[in-house]
Amino acid sequence: MVQPSPRRSGSTSPFDPLKSNDVFISYSRKDKAFVETLDAAFRKVDRDPWVDWDDIRKGEDWWRSIQRGIEAAETFLFVVSPDSVASEVCRDEIEYATQCNKRFLPLVRREGFDMQQVHSSISRHNWLFFREADDFKAAFEELLKALDTDLEHVRGHTRLLVRSLEWLNQGRDSSYLLRGSDLQDGQQWLTLGINKDPSPTDSHVAYINASLDAETAMLRARQRAKWIVVLTTVLANLAFVAGGLSWLYFRMLDIAREQVKDSMEDALAGAIEGIDGDDFAELAGVELPPGQDEPFDHPLYQDHQNWLLTVNELVPLAEPATYIWDAKADEVFSIGDVYRITDSERAHGFRESKPSHPEMLDGFEEVSIEWDPYEDDFRTLVAIYGPIQNSAGESVGMMELEYDATYVTEVAGEIGVAIGVACIIAFIWLVISSWLILRATQPPHETAARDRPPQNP
Repeated sequence: MVQPSPRRSGSTSPFDPLKSNDVFISYSRKDKAFVETLDAAFRKVDRDPWVDWDDIRKGEDWWRSIQRGIEAAETFLFVVSPDSVASEVCRDEIEYATQCNKRFLPLVRREGFDMQQVHSSISRHNWLFFREADDFKAAFEELLKALDTDLEHVRGHTRLLVRSLEWLNQGRDSSYLLRGSDLQDGQQWLTLGINKDPSPTDSHVAYINASLDAETAMLRARQRAKWIVVLTTVLANLAFVAGGLSWLYFRMLDIAREQVKDSMEDALAGAIEGIDGDDFAELAGVELPPGQDEPFDHPLYQDHQNWLLTVNELVPLAEPATYIWDAKADEVFSIGDVYRITDSERAHGFRESKPSHPEMLDGFEEVSIEWDPYEDDFRTLVAIYGPIQNSAGESVGMMELEYDATYVTEVAGEIGVAIGVACIIAFIWLVISSWLILRATQPPHETAARDRPPQNP
């Protein structure tokens, strides 16, 4: 890996690279007159050569300036002569350019040197001849053609080398790494430039891979942050929706119960309307003939039972029964029961005591509903109760309409299923919409950069 030269003291921006030159000219002082001619020729065609009399600042460290000049130049020109071949300084410059994998163009100015002394980085390249006897103009045109060959690759090599060495010089500070389109361009250059001259250096590879790792880590962190936001939003919205649906569920349940209650109250009112309170009081006190447990032959009893059957036929869900309350004994006794006609096994006998509960006792004074399901020997029930009054407006008994509890629980269940389906649909929609928003707000290059593997030359 190229050892980085220290960063220029006047540069403060991490993306303020050293000044780029078209060529770095390495030469012996004895060839300075030729180099001055060459420098002038370059400037006439708007090319910017690096030469030591022009590009080393006053007070600047000489060798560091040489290193930076080599790093920032697109091509390393070596003026070949016996003196430059023998020069230790020129050899050091060639060594550093070799470390940087620079493109070499040797220019033969004077012959008479020992080929064994020529550095291998110079000897293995094609030479251009700029001897006294050669046509300078023609040779210079050939030089320009050589410089313009694969120029984009060479410029990319120089730019990325300068950036990579600056990154190394700053202790691998992540703020100096490539990002976004710069990173994409760098990866493409590395892929295409593996078999080109000049080839990528270890510094190039380390820099681009480190940039890719940092970009991938940043994108993953950004994705995690986005997903956290999305999930938080989904959960918050879901909680909001669930709360709203929960409120809606109980509200609809209340409405449904209110409708059921209205229906039960209407049925109860109709059932009570068909009972004469005075006749009911008389029936409750009738004496049973010997050997009978029901007054089968009594007209009031027959009319009463027939009316309960009529109520059951008009309201099939309701099972009517009537009761009286003995306040002294604190007991409830059955008077009429539709089950004596429809299902004798479930029927209570005439004036048979029946266990009571607060809602039932309240029914002797006012309409009362037992919403909490209770069980008998056959099924689970809910019931509504209401007073039977005589002509004086006094309570003489109570009408009971029993309903199978599924009448109420099925309503609640249907509402619950509907709300549950709505909640699931809302959750799925929130997840899908959040994912679509996440994808829509993600820059196109993020997915490509995240999924692109590191390059190795």
